[in-house]
Amino acid sequence: MAILKLLFILALIIVGIKKKVFVGYVLGVAGAILPLLFGVAPIEVVKGFGHTLSDLEFWKLFAAIVIVTVLGHLLKRIGALDRLTIAAQELAGGKRTAVAVLPAAIGMMPMPGGALLSAPLVAEVLKEDQKSPVYLAAANYWFRHIMEFFWPLYPGIILASGIVGIPIQRYSYLGIIMTVAMILIGYLYFLRGIDNNGQANRHNLRAIGQLLMALWPLLLAVFLALAIDLDMVIALLIAITVTVVLNRSSWRQLWPTIKEAVNLRLFFMVFGILVFKDMVALSGAVGNIPAEVARFGIPPVAIIFVVTFLCGLLSGMTAAFIGLSYPILSGFLYIPEINLNNIFIAHLSGYLGMILSPTHFCLLLTAEHFKADLIKVYKTFLPPLLILAAFGFALYFLGYPWNLIHP
Repeated sequence: MAILKLLFILALIIVGIKKKVFVGYVLGVAGAILPLLFGVAPIEVVKGFGHTLSDLEFWKLFAAIVIVTVLGHLLKRIGALDRLTIAAQELAGGKRTAVAVLPAAIGMMPMPGGALLSAPLVAEVLKEDQKSPVYLAAANYWFRHIMEFFWPLYPGIILASGIVGIPIQRYSYLGIIMTVAMILIGYLYFLRGIDNNGQANRHNLRAIGQLLMALWPLLLAVFLALAIDLDMVIALLIAITVTVVLNRSSWRQLWPTIKEAVNLRLFFMVFGILVFKDMVALSGAVGNIPAEVARFGIPPVAIIFVVTFLCGLLSGMTAAFIGLSYPILSGFLYIPEINLNNIFIAHLSGYLGMILSPTHFCLLLTAEHFKADLIKVYKTFLPPLLILAAFGFALYFLGYPWNLIHP
């Protein structure tokens, strides 16, 4: 059965991570084994690896992550990140607000590896609180993704809107309630225990202005990418160039920062993630799941959950789980008519898989940044994630969105 084979591969990945084998190597091995289990010829697997390595999209993604890292280091060296953390703490709520706002602000920008930018900001805010690397990684990871349920700039949201055939605004409305839930749950699990040390700053307007001033290089890159449809790598390069020109002292740090950002460990991590995703597609594994589940008379919601959750778990990307699963589930989601209730649970289920995925860039990069044990990070954010899932499924069975949104 396809499901059992996929579960075996996932178990292999989890064991490898638990044994502290570098995740890039684990995913590469898992990617080689997966298509073989589904009868793909070894020569085709080798060709698949070669295709990933020669694919322009792989190199663009690797370049984007490297450039994001470089830009993050430059912003830190010119004091922009310090100003950002100070401004965030001047918002109502002090450090608690800052720990939520900083990853979420970076999360508004649809760029790979964005967790690398928010991670040092969270660490800076909590540098006197003696929080563990596991806590820092889990908190940064949680709030980094609160926007992904509805933010219309995310490629996944744009893709989903196009596939199901409803305006992007209406698709976004479906997920806002889950973002609010994530904020509330995140407060209970991650923020409530932060000691503000009597902070009572209330300079909101000034702080917001300072936030925008500190983030302008990132906002410039996003503006160039969205407003004039410029490739994100080029947009980031322009943002770095403008930053260096306006802060002449930073150019001396540029080459050392580039050498630090470009390393084999990061290369193999990105390659491992993408080659595994490509091997999932090559194996045809996901396409067999709906028929297997339906054969046992399982309800549609279970089929939707299994397919989208596994696609999210295997890909680690919102756009990937939507692109893989939504066409397969078209009969449940938008053919013969749009079913917003099923679309809602499909996105939630894929999101849960994506957040838990051992191939998720942000999870891996955040844990790597803080040198945190990945299994312990999982254990830290799993309880709040289960509460989020229970809330979402309760909404589904209550008929959400209650006819408030019409296709």
